[in-house]
Amino acid sequence: MDISASVGAWERGAQNHKDDVITVQTLLTAAARRLAKPAVDPKGIDGGIARPPKESSTVAAIKAFQLLSGLAPSGLIAVQSQDWQHLRQAAAAGLDGGNGTAEAYFPLPILPRADWIQPPRAYGSNRSSGARAHAGCDLYAPIGTTVHAVCAGVVVRDPYAFYAETDALEIDHGDFLIRYGEIQPGSPLRKGERVVAGQFIAKVGHLVGVSVPSAMLHLEMYAGTASGRLTVSEDESARRADGIPFLRRADLIDPTPYLDKWKLHLPKA
Repeated sequence: MDISASVGAWERGAQNHKDDVITVQTLLTAAARRLAKPAVDPKGIDGGIARPPKESSTVAAIKAFQLLSGLAPSGLIAVQSQDWQHLRQAAAAGLDGGNGTAEAYFPLPILPRADWIQPPRAYGSNRSSGARAHAGCDLYAPIGTTVHAVCAGVVVRDPYAFYAETDALEIDHGDFLIRYGEIQPGSPLRKGERVVAGQFIAKVGHLVGVSVPSAMLHLEMYAGTASGRLTVSEDESARRADGIPFLRRADLIDPTPYLDKWKLHLPKA
C-alpha cells in the first residue's frame, strides 16, 4: 500500500488524488481503532478532502495522528515522509491482539553511544557505593531523542516524576511490564491508553543536578507476576545473587537479552 502524491491540507500543497486519499483514510481508520484514539478517525472513507474555509475531518485526523506520534501537526502526508511511515506502521501494528508477541522494536531509533552490558550502564551494576544494585539498563542518547514502545501494550499509570527532574512511564506489554525512565515531562500518554509496537511515547530527558556521562533512557522490566508500585523498600525488594537489593518489586527481570534482540529492529524516528 502506497500513495502517489501528498494528501491532506490543500493550503499546504496537497494534491489529494482520490485513490491516495482513500488509502490515507483507510490507514487512519485502522490506526484510530488500534490506538483507541477517536481523534485519529477521519470519520469516513470517501476519497475527498474539504477545501477551506470548510474544515476537513481527514485533515483534523492527520494532525491528531501527527501530534500523537511526536511529529509536527502540518495536516499533510507526503510521499515517503516520516508521517507516512509512522501512519503505515501504526495501522499495520497491533495484529497480535495487544500482547506484544508479534513484533518488537528497540526503544530508541538509534543505537546508544555506549553498550548497555558494561558498568555503570548494565543491569545489576553497583549504585550508592554498593548499597544497592542498578535495576535496569541505561541507553545513552542525546536529549530529546524519541522513545518508542517496544511492542503493543497498555499504559499502567499517568507519567510521573522519577529522577532529577525527569519522568517515567509504565506500560504493560502483556508478557512483561516496562518502566521507561528518565524521559522528558510532557509525554502525551495517560493511564488506560493503548500503544502499538514502535509508537512514539516520549523523549529522552535531561537530568538536572546530576553529573553523568550522558543523557539516557533508563529501562526497567518486570515479569508481571507481582503487583503494586515498582519502587519498594529493601524488605520487599528483588535482590542480586549476592543479596544486594535493587529496591524494586520482586518480579524485576534483566532487560539485557531483550535489548540484544531488539537492537536489530530500530523504529522510525
